[in-house]
Parts: sequence; structure tokens; C-alpha cells
Amino acid sequence: MEEPKQSTSSLEFKLHPLCLINVSDHYTRTKANCGGDPSTRVLGVLLGSQSGRVIDISNSFEISWSLGPQGQISIDTGFLQHKMEQYKQVFPRLDVMGWYATGESLQPQHMEVNKVIMAINESPVFLLLNPKVDLARKDLPVSLYETEHVFEGTHKQTFVKSSYTVETSDAERIGVDQVAKITSTGKATGSEQLSAHLSGLHSAIKMLVQRVRLVQEVVSNMRLGSLPYHDALLRKVSSLVASLPTMDTEQFHSDYLMELNDALLCLALATMTRGVAGCNDAVDKVMLAYDKAGGRRKTAMM
Repeated sequence: MEEPKQSTSSLEFKLHPLCLINVSDHYTRTKANCGGDPSTRVLGVLLGSQSGRVIDISNSFEISWSLGPQGQISIDTGFLQHKMEQYKQVFPRLDVMGWYATGESLQPQHMEVNKVIMAINESPVFLLLNPKVDLARKDLPVSLYETEHVFEGTHKQTFVKSSYTVETSDAERIGVDQVAKITSTGKATGSEQLSAHLSGLHSAIKMLVQRVRLVQEVVSNMRLGSLPYHDALLRKVSSLVASLPTMDTEQFHSDYLMELNDALLCLALATMTRGVAGCNDAVDKVMLAYDKAGGRRKTAMM
């Protein structure tokens, strides 16, 4: 299929890490069960909620499907309806927002699956995860597509590419943090955990510096006239720059010092608690040793 055009619907998509972890885990398990076949594909449904122009995709589940003799994908609609009813009982606020698949690019079969999902949601969202490892790529290997209805003599549907942001809740941060602590050796303790944490911080700071330089270069080129003005981008840059002076106020320094003192106080209290516990253990062992020695002397005298 040809490269889809960019969406103009102005919808805002928020993608949660739990959904990405579910899709990745689904593909990894299926590929392992198929003996490591690189052509393994998986399909599933995206769950979330919509508030105005904001679509929040927070969860997902797998669906049953089969591949026909001509390469067409057949969805088990009975299994799909059963899973939807089960999830609706547990998560009544979540609705079907779309579906997901794995692959390197859009295929004609994707639109056939999309038409099946349209029976549930007339404008489903399609998430495509590229499982191929690309070390040169810095962003997530995830593409998000909207369904656009086109009327050119006949009614047809097409995919348009949309942008998204990754949104996390407190519970998801804990889960992602635990997953991030597991290194490639399968361990999550000791020096390997610290090395992985420091490597993550280094990569994050390096990426931040690259993004700041990129923004600076784009703004400079707009000012020189080599690039056309992008009003939406300039508004975001202006908002970001306007938020920087808030870190130089007295209120910020006061709040920062209060947070720092609270953290140091908790650390000192934890250290003192461990020290007192160690002293108590030592006293108990000494008392136990002297009691046994005194008991042996009394027995010998009798």
C-alpha cells in the first residue's frame, strides 16, 4: 500500500504503556510458540475512552483469527463478542477504540480487518507495531492510523496517519519501572540494576539534548526564512520557554528545599532505624549467650 497521508481531524491520542506492553508480550509469546518464526503476526483490540477530542487508549486484549487460502484474514466474531462482554463487566468505562496488529508496513488485509471492527466502532483506530529491531531508530516502532471515509463516486475507507503521546498513570509507572529494572541477563538486583538505571538516565539526557538542539535549529531556520513558519509549533515552543523562568522564583527554591529536606530526613530516619535494629539484634545475641553460659555454670556447681 502507498504511504498514507497525515490526519487533519485534530484528534488527540493518548497511548498508555500498558497497551504497548500487552501488544509486545502478545507478539513475543506467539513467536516463541511458533518456534521463532519471523513472519509471526498477532491481532488484538484496543480499549479506551473518549472525552471530546481526546481519545485515551489504556488497555487491549487478543482476538482469535485465521488465515485463508488466498491470504485473507478471518476474525472469530463470536470470540470477539464474548471477550468484549467479559471486559465490559470488569471495566465498564472502557470501550473498543480500535485494533492492533504487528508488521513492518500497511497491507491490504489490514483494511479488511478494519471493516470488521467498524461494526463495533464506525471510526476505529489502528495501531501497527513493527517488531523488527532498528538500532538507528530513536522513537517507538509504533504507528497510529485513523479511519477516514472518502466519497469519490463511491464510498470507501482509507488509513490516515496520526500523531500520539504516551500517557502514564501512577500504577503504570510502577509496572514500567519494574520491567525496566530487569536487564538482558534476566536479573534485577545489585550492580546490574544500577548500571541499567544509569544507562537509562544517560540515554534520556542525551535524547533531551538532541531534541533541544533540533528545536533550536528549526526555530533559527524559520527566522532566517529557509523554513516556512509553523504557528502551532511556535506556540508550543513559546509555551515551553515561558515555563522556564518559574524555576528561578523564590517559591520554587523554597518548595525544592522543603522536598530536599523531607527526603534527607526520611533517609536519616531509615538509617537510624536500621542502626537501632542492628543494636537490638546484637544485644539479644549477647544476652542469649550470657544466659546459656550462666545456666551451664549453675548446672556444673550442682
